[in-house]
Amino acid sequence: MTVAVSVIIPAHNAEGYVGQAIDSALAQTRRDIEVVVVDDGSVDATWEAVSARARRDGRVVPVRLERRSGPAAARNAAIERAGGRWLAVLDADDLFLPERLERLVGLAEEARADLLADNLLERDFATGRPLGLHFANDAMAHPGPLPLVELVRRDMPDMPDRSRFGFIKPVIRRDFLLHHGIRYAEEILASQDFLLYFECVARGARLRLTPEAWYVYHLREGSISTRRDSTLYRSAANRRMLRTAKALGDRELVALLRRRQRMIDFHSFALAVERGDVAAALRHAHCGDPAGALRHARVVAGAVRRRLAAGGPP
Repeated sequence: MTVAVSVIIPAHNAEGYVGQAIDSALAQTRRDIEVVVVDDGSVDATWEAVSARARRDGRVVPVRLERRSGPAAARNAAIERAGGRWLAVLDADDLFLPERLERLVGLAEEARADLLADNLLERDFATGRPLGLHFANDAMAHPGPLPLVELVRRDMPDMPDRSRFGFIKPVIRRDFLLHHGIRYAEEILASQDFLLYFECVARGARLRLTPEAWYVYHLREGSISTRRDSTLYRSAANRRMLRTAKALGDRELVALLRRRQRMIDFHSFALAVERGDVAAALRHAHCGDPAGALRHARVVAGAVRRRLAAGGPP
C-alpha cells in the first residue's frame, strides 16, 4: 500500500494514554496511512502499549529510543522512518477526529499548500470536559498563504498564552522538509514547533489555515508548553529566527523579532531572578533605556521583598 500520510507520535512515559492517541489515528476515514510511534526512552510500559497496537494493526510502526532524547529528537527519528507524502504530528496525550487527515490533506492538495493547519478543540485532560475552540474563528480564516511576518505577529509573547500560533498542528509536506533539510531543533525543548514552521515559511513554504477543527488538544498540568521555564527555550529559538531574518534582509521581520526577543528575555530575566540565578538573569537583561532599566529594577526589588518575607536570604 502506498502511504499518503505518516502520523508521528512521540511518547515518553505515556502508557496510560498513548493507546488512545494511536487508536484515534487508526480510526481515520482515510486508510492509506501509517502511524510511526517513537518511544522516547520510557521507563514505564509505553513500549508494551505501542507494541500491542503494532501486533494488531500493521500500519503501526514502533520505534524505540534507548535514552530519553526529547520530543524534537523523537519526531526527527519518526521523520527519518516515515514514508508518507504528508506528515501529521499527534502528541501522545491528544487525539484526531476521524475525518481529520482526509479533510486536511484534501484541502492542502487542492490549495497546493506545503503546510495546512486546522483549529484545535480543547478538552480537559483529566475529565474530558470540552473547553471550546483554541483559536478564534477569524484567526484561522486567513484568505491565502500566511506571510512570514504575519506568522510571527501571531506568536508574540504579549498575546494570550494559548492563542499563539506555536500551538498549531499542521500537516506538512514531507518532501519539502527533506528537500530543504529542515528538522526539529533538538537542543530546544519548547517552541521547536513554531521554529520549524518559521524555517519552512522562510524557505518558501505555503502555510495555509482552515477554521474547521479536527484536532483534540488536551490541557494537562505540567506539560512543557505550559511550564513557565519554557520561556528560556523560546529565547534561544527566537535568536535563531532572528539570524534567519537578517540573512533574508527583511527589515520589518528583523524589527518584529527584535521586539519579540526583548519581550521573551524580560520574562526569562524575571524567572531567573525569582530563582536566584544571577548568570541567567544577566544573559537575558536588556536595560538599554531608562524605562527598561526601571522594569528590570522593579523585578529585582520584588524578588528581594518576597525572599525577605519568606525568611530567606535576599
